[in-house]
Amino acid sequence: MIITADQQKELFTSEDDMQWYKDAKFGIFVHWGPALLKTNVLSWGRNGERPAANKPANKGVDSEVYDNLYKQFNPTKFDADKWMKQVKSWGAKYIVFTAKHHDGFCFFDAEGTDYDIMNTPYGKDICKLLSDAAHKHGVKLFWYYSQPDWTHPDCLRENHYESYLPYMKTQVKQLFTEYGKIDGVFWDGLASKYWQWDSYHLLKDMKEWQPGLISNPRSGSSWPINDKRGDFDTPEQSLGPVNHNRYWEACLTMTDKWLYSPKGPIKSGETVLGMLIQVACNGGNLLLNLGPNGKGEFVDKEVEEVDKVGVYMKKYGYTLYNTTRGVYIGGDWGGSTQKENILYLHILEKYSDNAKAVIKLPKLKNQVVEVKGITDGFTKMEEETDHYVFYFNKVKFNQNVDNIVQVTFKNSLEGHERIETWNTMPVSLNEFSVKASSERNTKNSGKAIYSNKKNTFSEGIRLKAWWEADKEDNKPSLSLEFKSPKALKTILISENMRAHVTHKFNIQVKENGNWKTVYTGQYIGEGLRIKLAGKKVEGIRLDLIEFDSTPQITAFNVYE
Repeated sequence: MIITADQQKELFTSEDDMQWYKDAKFGIFVHWGPALLKTNVLSWGRNGERPAANKPANKGVDSEVYDNLYKQFNPTKFDADKWMKQVKSWGAKYIVFTAKHHDGFCFFDAEGTDYDIMNTPYGKDICKLLSDAAHKHGVKLFWYYSQPDWTHPDCLRENHYESYLPYMKTQVKQLFTEYGKIDGVFWDGLASKYWQWDSYHLLKDMKEWQPGLISNPRSGSSWPINDKRGDFDTPEQSLGPVNHNRYWEACLTMTDKWLYSPKGPIKSGETVLGMLIQVACNGGNLLLNLGPNGKGEFVDKEVEEVDKVGVYMKKYGYTLYNTTRGVYIGGDWGGSTQKENILYLHILEKYSDNAKAVIKLPKLKNQVVEVKGITDGFTKMEEETDHYVFYFNKVKFNQNVDNIVQVTFKNSLEGHERIETWNTMPVSLNEFSVKASSERNTKNSGKAIYSNKKNTFSEGIRLKAWWEADKEDNKPSLSLEFKSPKALKTILISENMRAHVTHKFNIQVKENGNWKTVYTGQYIGEGLRIKLAGKKVEGIRLDLIEFDSTPQITAFNVYE
């Protein structure tokens, strides 16, 4: 089962077969299972052994209880056709469904086990219903399949290769031969090695069963060319890098959990849209997870927010679909996408009271034929010696989540070297003192977010530390007091990816010893940039005014 680099290359998917996926930009992830009857944590909420996870659980639902929840699972309102209509209405092009998660429960008529959907009160093959509906409605379909199985007695134990591996291979063959066209596989091998699942031979077979099949990289580590596992990279709960050397897909949750989380914070449509745009501009897809409830329906409030994304995609999706990342590498202003000789600027930053609604970008050696605003707010573009200068009506600009400008050039932009547009480092901790209205504990202090390494682009969750106020603090605030006045240009604010809870906030600056509000916003989300006037100030403060639960701020960085 150990292979060579040449053998691994046999598995690489062709560019032609990858094209639909790169054009799609947006997919829906669905984590579901009987576990929701007792917990909001799929598999990881089970107290028991965890093969491939390196250590067993020490809390959670007792395994005897967890492993029998399927006997009560009866999602009587599940409607596969409705799901696919919703996926299409949101502007998503594909769906990834958890056919089997780590806990071993199967949503199909699985051979070799009774731990499947057929032995629940519901009693119907949900994978079959989903695949039929996906084919009917033209939605591409991935099966999520976890190679580890925490309820199988032989998984990664003494009889793994003799007993568990044939069992697993039988299930994979079922999923990829009995459900019509399947477009991709989303493995989740945790901390395992590729040979533990015989991934090379298994993938070779799967690509024969399903020509053009796309695979994510979680088929196990330690491949001969380990940085080219699968066909794309998969940052989790992170938006990934701005200039990665490979195509990627950011998978993240609509709430704080992958499974149905009835009390969890729900991301606003505006923050999801902002993330989708950032991802597309930086060369990736957004895979947004929704957790259906026990009845088999997507949660109304989550649907309401994702519907907003669908409205945007219906009107402006052509500036994202079928594009590549743009010649301008993303910066504090936003990012870009392109198609042949057309460049779309997606300007995401906001402007404070005294800041001018103007952005400058480096000039290209390519003649501009036409410039027009796709959204309201753009007024004109001027060409300087080395820059393009774009002007906007600030009132209209600040009303949009995304401000889109289309620039048409005489010649194609394909193959043009990408240009960095923002390489500024934030003001460092040694140039200011941090003051918080309160702090939950030392780990979640105000200083915590300034003394950690940046998020890393790798498998698994890489959250920064965050500042969190005491739960009794009704007016949380975080201030930076500068040792000498700073001429600030940009603020970058982010909330914990699992806790987008803020609905109103103020930015204040300190001038001549007095604080004054210069910006009021309705959401923060991930990577919100606010342009300031560039005047010297003695301090800056984030006041959190309205929120669902205590906000968790992972970034409050300022740039001169």
